[in-house]
Amino acid sequence: MIGWRICFIVASTAVLAGAVCAASAAADPLSAAPRDAAPALAANLGASSLHRLGADLLQLRFEGETSTKVWPVYVTVAQAQTRARVHVSYTNAISVMPEASSLLVSVNDVAVAQASIAAASDPGNVDVELPRDLLEPGFNAVRVTVEQRHRVDCSLEATYELWTQLDPAQSGLSFPGLADQPVTSLDDLAALSPDASGAVPIRAVLQQNADPAIVDLTMRAIQAVALRGGYARPVVDVSPDIGDSPGLAVVVDLSSELRARGFAKYLSATAPLMLTGAGAPGRSIVVVSGASAAEIAASIEQILPPKQVEKRLATPSGARALAGVGGYRVTGDTRVSFHDLGVRTQEFNGRLFRSAFDIVMPPDFYPADYDKLTLLIDAGYSPGLDRRSQILVRVNDREAASLPLRNPNGDLFRARQVTVSLSALQPGFNHVVVEAQVAEVADAACDVHALLDAKKRFVLLDHSELIVPGIARIVRMPNLSITAASGFPYANQEAAHLYLPRPTPDSLGAAATFLTRAAIVARRPLHTAFTTQKNDLGAGSAILVGSIADFRDPVVDWFGLDYAQLKEGWSHPQEVQTPPGEKTEAEKQMVKVEPPPDDLFDQWADNVHSTRWSFDPTPALRALYDRFINVHSSDFASYRSTDQKFLPDPKATLVVAQAQAPSGGRDTWTLVAAASDEILTHDMRNLVAPTAWNKIEGRAIGFDPKKGAVSRAAENGGYFITTAALTPGNFRLVAAGWLSSNLDIYVLLLTAAALVLGVLTKATVRLYGART
Repeated sequence: MIGWRICFIVASTAVLAGAVCAASAAADPLSAAPRDAAPALAANLGASSLHRLGADLLQLRFEGETSTKVWPVYVTVAQAQTRARVHVSYTNAISVMPEASSLLVSVNDVAVAQASIAAASDPGNVDVELPRDLLEPGFNAVRVTVEQRHRVDCSLEATYELWTQLDPAQSGLSFPGLADQPVTSLDDLAALSPDASGAVPIRAVLQQNADPAIVDLTMRAIQAVALRGGYARPVVDVSPDIGDSPGLAVVVDLSSELRARGFAKYLSATAPLMLTGAGAPGRSIVVVSGASAAEIAASIEQILPPKQVEKRLATPSGARALAGVGGYRVTGDTRVSFHDLGVRTQEFNGRLFRSAFDIVMPPDFYPADYDKLTLLIDAGYSPGLDRRSQILVRVNDREAASLPLRNPNGDLFRARQVTVSLSALQPGFNHVVVEAQVAEVADAACDVHALLDAKKRFVLLDHSELIVPGIARIVRMPNLSITAASGFPYANQEAAHLYLPRPTPDSLGAAATFLTRAAIVARRPLHTAFTTQKNDLGAGSAILVGSIADFRDPVVDWFGLDYAQLKEGWSHPQEVQTPPGEKTEAEKQMVKVEPPPDDLFDQWADNVHSTRWSFDPTPALRALYDRFINVHSSDFASYRSTDQKFLPDPKATLVVAQAQAPSGGRDTWTLVAAASDEILTHDMRNLVAPTAWNKIEGRAIGFDPKKGAVSRAAENGGYFITTAALTPGNFRLVAAGWLSSNLDIYVLLLTAAALVLGVLTKATVRLYGART
């Protein structure tokens, strides 16, 4: 029977396909036919400057029945004045049903293109001209929304088979007539297009055996350039020559040395800082020179952005998109709407709804079960849902809270509370997903007509809110997630040692890439002092970079790694145009993407009739346990091993580990090591991709570049660094947090307190009881 049902659905789909697509194209002038647009796409890309979205492959993957992502794209004055175009190239899973699936592209909250998702066998392409004056100089927002349904399976499990993948090399904005324009102003560094992988290539022009002071200045200049450009994924290579490949080259040295090295044509008699496009096409060059190291350092300061990058010139939607890059930064006692977190009001007619946002907690946030994060959900659901329907909140891929949707008549609610323990969060980056499972009993029939004309089942309104309570402020180290999200502790200290036992171009490039990526999240350059001498590491914090053969076993063992097995496992590594004044169809049909939330709320209020919920003890008991108990074995100190060595996954070829420096105190060491220098630089380019970088956590991780997977070491002890005054309020929260993470000690203290109280009570009764 199942086989006959599948055949019937496939046949019905084929019959309906032509009529549905034809009707869709006729009704919607924003529609784009993917394969018909392919020749135009190639022609336009060949004659235009394509500014790619600057995202890695996994960031451009849309999974499930609905998914929305937005990117800020910087546009120069010249680019804003062209008849710009938007390009999207994509493929999708064969299970996606084209007739019920669509891809919508909007720019600055204006819908500009829509296409059926039908690229299972050949890549699909969307290529349209943008309305005149839609783009503005500065940051603009490009949003892609995907709605997709399964061809033959209407179960919740089948939604996990749905995906659409954008091509990072051929997706972005293009500007006809402006091909390969060099960047010639510091503000326009943000206009430098990422390469085909989504990374921004930066070349550090350093001669072999360069003076350590020049290495430090070059590292700082690269970080300043990346900060000014707002690059999400900078990758650095080191070479004595500028080269001719596209990207950015950074040259730093004394003026006299640059003239001796043949760089006189890039120097100015009056300006120590030069930004020129005199190199090969697509290559821009930043030259920082001076008569002394102090003059060079002063010139580097001129590169840094005068204000935070998200406060720079941008459209309103571009500013919101920019603020969300790397996560929305929150602190204690914060209240923020879903709209400001990048979530938009959305009605949904499928079975599994997901909406996600990223938040970044302060580096000195102490996560423990001393308070709750609260989501005030404004949402509604239709009558007739399956009794198992619910809203789930996932934090960092772990289920953290739930809200049952049990009313058979549907419901509409405002500010419905869903609470998540602060122990579910971590300092730095946190990924939060609001998921609604809204299946119906009728889904079992999987009727094609019902799929094509499905009613709305769920709505999430963007004036829902996230409330963060007061938090304990103290840093618990080692914790790589803190470094990956804020650069701590290196962004908060004077020069930490940058130790490279064997400074090859590959190891220098890997070190520069790591430092620059950390500077991006820290929003300031990291101060480092380059050295190749181990004796220089006697005191202070340090970052150690090299191949595993460059380090001796006592150094590696200090980080809780198994040096012998790590070296043995890596002994044989795997190699790694419209006439002026005439409007386009898109201009005539501009449609705002966001519907008025209040109108939607009223519409849903007319369709649902709230009644008293039926009581189901299972979710109620689970919710009570999660809210008031939430005890796990990891909360007991006696269950945590303090001497277990970490050996990464066998397929991992890079490790990053952190430990307190031998000198103790606030000093911290971070080790970055791989099987060889070549693998080190290759893996580091992949590790700094946002989807990999944001997974870094704990005291040590192993990285498998083929899967982009990060394996994490178990927690074993740690040390605290105070960053905020231990006021009575902060001390109370820190103490409560520590005790909630060490329940066995808490129980012992509570028992001891009870015994003392009992003894004192008995003594008091003996002393005074006979007198009454």
